[in-house]
Amino acid sequence: MTAKIICPLCGNEAVQMRDRSEVYLINCPNCGDFQISRECLDDLPAECKLQPQLMKVSSFTRYRTINHDPVATLFIGEPNGSEGYSIQQIIGQFPSVPERKLKALKNLQGMSKYWGDAVSIDHKDYAVFFPEVNEEQPSLMMMRTLVEEGLVSGEVKFPTQLTVTEKGSSLLRGQTAHAAPDAPSPAPKAPVIEEPTPVAARPSKLEGLHPRVLEVAQKLFQDGHFRSAVLDTYVALDNDVQRKSRLALTGKPLMDGAFSKNNPVLKLSDAPDAQLGAMLLFSGAIMGVRNVLAHDQRANPSEQEASELLYFASTLFRRLDQAVNVEAEKLMVEISQLSFKLDGKASYSNSAQIRKYFAPSRDYVDGGLHRLCFEKILMLIRSGYFNDQNAGIDLLLEWDETLLDHVTDDDHIELITYIYKAAGGSYPSNSAVDLIKGGFMPITRSLKLFQEHLLSSPEVFHRLLEKIWWRPEFFKSIVNYTDLEFLVALLNKVVDREFVLNRPDLNSLSYELNHVGRKGIAELADKIDQMDKES
Repeated sequence: MTAKIICPLCGNEAVQMRDRSEVYLINCPNCGDFQISRECLDDLPAECKLQPQLMKVSSFTRYRTINHDPVATLFIGEPNGSEGYSIQQIIGQFPSVPERKLKALKNLQGMSKYWGDAVSIDHKDYAVFFPEVNEEQPSLMMMRTLVEEGLVSGEVKFPTQLTVTEKGSSLLRGQTAHAAPDAPSPAPKAPVIEEPTPVAARPSKLEGLHPRVLEVAQKLFQDGHFRSAVLDTYVALDNDVQRKSRLALTGKPLMDGAFSKNNPVLKLSDAPDAQLGAMLLFSGAIMGVRNVLAHDQRANPSEQEASELLYFASTLFRRLDQAVNVEAEKLMVEISQLSFKLDGKASYSNSAQIRKYFAPSRDYVDGGLHRLCFEKILMLIRSGYFNDQNAGIDLLLEWDETLLDHVTDDDHIELITYIYKAAGGSYPSNSAVDLIKGGFMPITRSLKLFQEHLLSSPEVFHRLLEKIWWRPEFFKSIVNYTDLEFLVALLNKVVDREFVLNRPDLNSLSYELNHVGRKGIAELADKIDQMDKES
């Protein structure tokens, strides 16, 4: 017998599959399959301290469901002779950030029907990404980490579609050989869910830490300067909070002002207690770590202590990434409401609307604000009218590089795709043509990401060609102006028939190669000319 119920873990609608008097079998689209004791089901709503942390339990059960592990049975207290897991044990053994990244990646692979499958993700799938709370932002952050590290491809948003890359699959294959079990079978009276992975088994003691921590501490830590590694990291944390908040303070006063419960400059949550918790975490880190190491020469952390403090700092840096400057948030609201008439006649007005936000937006380091500005500029570049395209590209080049520091790889790739498209047709964008002829200076990082993506597979290559549309102009551009390394790589894929061109495309490519005469490609040009004649 089945019945609809409210899931005790996530509060959404679920299905009770079986009632065995003392144990219920629950199927939840958010949390997966799990069993729960009658006592746990009855008592859990009253456990106020556990309620905010139940997303950790949801992540645990969803992971087991996706990866076909035995269905877990949940208890409010110790199982007491029955196999199962206590809620508190699961929360207490919630994996570290590097472990959560691997588990999230394994979830996505487990949800894939076949190699290269694009997995559909929506708001019911927060638990897939092992967030600590039932909110969108932490899940987006893990999604963004997977995408930025090249382990997964897709847009960082809800809903979206994500695909595990070859790099991601290789990482999971490498982990399988030496990783500790995800969760051993529970034993009666066993107080611990899973054994911690021995430090010596990890490729690096700092693996998976926030990039800012690695930037500051990795070399010092590897050279054995543990005190300096930790102190410099927490000094960097103070500096970054100061820069993001724009407060002329330091130390505890800075953290108290930036993360204030009642009047925050950097907001992590609308819940006052959660905001207060953030303030206490950051203030405590400065007082208990930075100040101690800065003023007490006797404080010399061991290697293990230093790594633990760096992992804590990594958590704080990620929280800082999530924090929104409330003034920047106001700008984001205004910018999000901008609308454009993309008819080629209102390009000046469109540019003026965006440009007035350039100066105030540059003053903030909030990635969300900069990504929003980029999205508005990209709207102009994607227009079908060259005046709008010119306006968008000119605006992009007026901004400094920090705008592109906060966009995803997919954003970089889409930008170059539409610049190539804008350079084609009967009325090409002069700004797009000039940018291509100039080697895409100063957005060469975007170009490299586009080139790597285009060469990654035949499917990607043809999909990008469809988006660019003006294929003869595209082939003309890459033959004439692209760097030799990329051109040779592309031509080799065509010659090896990895990338199969239709007759018009092959003819366009052959024509351009014969009329340019670039050094270093004569042999490849001859082979493609022969292929064109035989087609």
